[in-house]
Amino acid sequence: MGTVRRGAANVIPRRTIGVLSPVVGGFYFGALIAGIARAARNTGHRVVAVQTYPAGLDRERYPDEPLLEVPVALGAVDGLIILASAVRQDRLAAVQEWGCPVVVLSTDTVGPNVPVVVPDNAGGVRAAVRHLIDHGHTRIGFIGNPAQRDIRERYETYLAALAEHRIDQEWFEETADNHEQAGADAASRFLAAGLPTTATVAATDRNAIGFLRALRTAGLVLPRDHAVIGFDHTDSGARFQPRLSTVDPHNDRVGALAVDLLLAQLRGEAVSGGVHRAPSTLVIRESCGCGESGVRDEPGTTPAGARLLHLADTGFAAPTSVTDSRQIDDEARERWLQAVVEPLTAAAEQGRSPTGPALSSLARLTSARRPHPETLEQLIAVVRDLEWELAAGSDHLPTLYRTGTDVTLALTKGCTQPLLARSGYLERAIADQYEVDLDLLRGNGGGPRALTWLPRAGRGAACLGLWTGPAVGDRELEIVGVDDSSGALARLVGSRSRASQFPPAAMTRAGTGTSRLTLVLPVTSRGSDWGLLAIEGTVDTRMTSGRDKYNHWATLLAVALDHERLLGSLHDQRQALAEAANRERALADTLRASEERYALASMAAQDGTWDWDVSAGTVYYSPRWKQTLGYGEDEIGGTPSEWLDRVHPDDRLDLSAAIAAQLGGSRAPLEIEHRVQTSSGDYRWMMCRAVAVLDDAGCPARLVGAFVDMTERKEAELALRRNTLRDPETGLAGRVLFLDRLGEALERARNRPGDYDCAVLLARLVEPPVRADVRREVVRRLQLVLRDGDSAARLRQDEFGVLLEDVRPDEVRIQEVLARLAAEPALGVAVGVLPGIQQFKDADDALRAADIALLRAQTRASVPPR
Repeated sequence: MGTVRRGAANVIPRRTIGVLSPVVGGFYFGALIAGIARAARNTGHRVVAVQTYPAGLDRERYPDEPLLEVPVALGAVDGLIILASAVRQDRLAAVQEWGCPVVVLSTDTVGPNVPVVVPDNAGGVRAAVRHLIDHGHTRIGFIGNPAQRDIRERYETYLAALAEHRIDQEWFEETADNHEQAGADAASRFLAAGLPTTATVAATDRNAIGFLRALRTAGLVLPRDHAVIGFDHTDSGARFQPRLSTVDPHNDRVGALAVDLLLAQLRGEAVSGGVHRAPSTLVIRESCGCGESGVRDEPGTTPAGARLLHLADTGFAAPTSVTDSRQIDDEARERWLQAVVEPLTAAAEQGRSPTGPALSSLARLTSARRPHPETLEQLIAVVRDLEWELAAGSDHLPTLYRTGTDVTLALTKGCTQPLLARSGYLERAIADQYEVDLDLLRGNGGGPRALTWLPRAGRGAACLGLWTGPAVGDRELEIVGVDDSSGALARLVGSRSRASQFPPAAMTRAGTGTSRLTLVLPVTSRGSDWGLLAIEGTVDTRMTSGRDKYNHWATLLAVALDHERLLGSLHDQRQALAEAANRERALADTLRASEERYALASMAAQDGTWDWDVSAGTVYYSPRWKQTLGYGEDEIGGTPSEWLDRVHPDDRLDLSAAIAAQLGGSRAPLEIEHRVQTSSGDYRWMMCRAVAVLDDAGCPARLVGAFVDMTERKEAELALRRNTLRDPETGLAGRVLFLDRLGEALERARNRPGDYDCAVLLARLVEPPVRADVRREVVRRLQLVLRDGDSAARLRQDEFGVLLEDVRPDEVRIQEVLARLAAEPALGVAVGVLPGIQQFKDADDALRAADIALLRAQTRASVPPR
């Protein structure tokens, strides 16, 4: 084991310690970070913990390598502590070149001068194997995933422990990972092998719980049929039935030892490389076979005092720091022991009952030492045994028994207070999470970038940086949002920094020595990597999984940013479509107005008049009006229905509305086009113009108008409109419409430089004579590759244009169009490609460039242009 040689009174200023960790929460990584943070806080230093794996991991399946790479956080800290698998192994090999002191945790040795801190895996497993052998087991198995250094060491110690006890039969089942399902899979193979062992040591508690659950489902009675000891001392093991015996690696002590070694390096002291170990403890519950009958040992079998001393060492959480707090923790241990023993001793020897303040002090001391879930029942048994031992020579038994009850109640209060505090914490966490979820999903406040969605209660400073540069090297971040009650960080918004300098010094240096640490998490969702979120907080060390609230926040933030980007894109597309529709409508209206003026002027001499007497309900139709519909003078009566009943059903509503407007007092003259059925049954287009004649009271008395047959001109107008905007033979857009859409695309490209571009392709049939079926085949092939937003047009007799929306010069879609047209050489198609349009001033300029590209393509193919 490595040692630290301390210099004489070397004192270092307050520093920032960086931590690189796969995740920043959970019983393992969270406990390591918590131990680091507490040890740093006790010595006046600050911690920045950076998560190197994506937020929102899918069922905790870690990817093959980290998302973030060094130099993230390297420039913002004075020393680094690297947790297992947080950095790629090839980058870890160059750790001594990073320019700052480094300590690594639970990984293979990376160099002769780099300290490696691990829990006492060997001592813990050796104690577990010995305990199972003491229960009479000689067929003991091991399950775990030896890919990680700690678990590999646990397995090797398991083999050595069997050899030490001259047991030559071993059974090993490798698991896929450290979680429950992998343990259950190992149990399935164990059952299929015919139960080759009677006891198992599991490399992790989660493996052990999955293993036990599968055995119990298969009908085994535990621990009678099979004993199991895990490794990690998780709360989930204490909740399982039978409760899981386990090895406590004291992860917070491992983190604290890493801080001691790092600070020694910063002080200039000599720190040996190699492995440094923090002690582990075997925690006995029921899954190993202890207490299976439910009957405790008879009083006096094991001296109660010795058992109380053992509980003082193993029944409570580890000290907050290995060096600076050891003396404080030893003093707290002695005060607690004294608070338990003295009232019982005084009651037995002097008949004196403990005072209320003394009992309250015992409760406070018990709570402050953070008892484990199973500690209370063990304490109750020890107190009862102490009563039994003290009662042997006491003359004050009533007082002794009453004091025993009072001490038990005080210990119960001290042990339950942390559980109540935990329940309160979980309730607040759920409420905070609900608030965060709603704010982010609803887009409340100033949007996700403003960080106003963070919980209102108990939040520290926060800073959000989004990537601005490419995903290589030391990437650049832009600070887009801060949250700081003091307002000191507000000036950072809009500034930029490298990833190695994030979080900014204004956040990490201010408030050094407070009770908080700074966590840095990737803002990621499934396919998005937005940047980094730095937030002051505390880690939850009691979650069995690594899915802490900060990971959840970072993932939801990424989803909210995805949603924001999607809404912005949809808004831009909708606006672009609306503008295109307006331009196309204006183009059609201009054409219609021009043609209408021509039609009205040419038909002025052919009017058929009519006069509607509104009060009498009769209409006079002129002979010309009747001839227009193919009727003789006597074939048309004098009622409005002679006209209105012959109106095309699709036009009746508009005509009725126009007539009603006139009768309602409209000042504008009536002017409407509609179709009327002739004597032959066909419909002809008529232009109807009319004005209202008012009576003395100002009410419409008559409608007088003219009827003009404009069928030929209307059909010519419709055909002209269709042919202007659409090619009648192919159905593709015409040249005018294509140029309009190309101009629109140019406008979008200028508004979004570097983010949007289009491609233009010209295809020309060059093998005369061009048959109609060949032309149709080319059109068919073009339509197969068009997507939403693309345009295809017939520009000349045998020339076609294609506008591909939102592509880059290397876009494979261009190649797809070329492949479609070149798939059949017999078609004789030459294609010119304009891969981008951003540099052109207008649509005509771009089309000319595309035409030049087409001519060059023809020249290269040695095909004479038409």
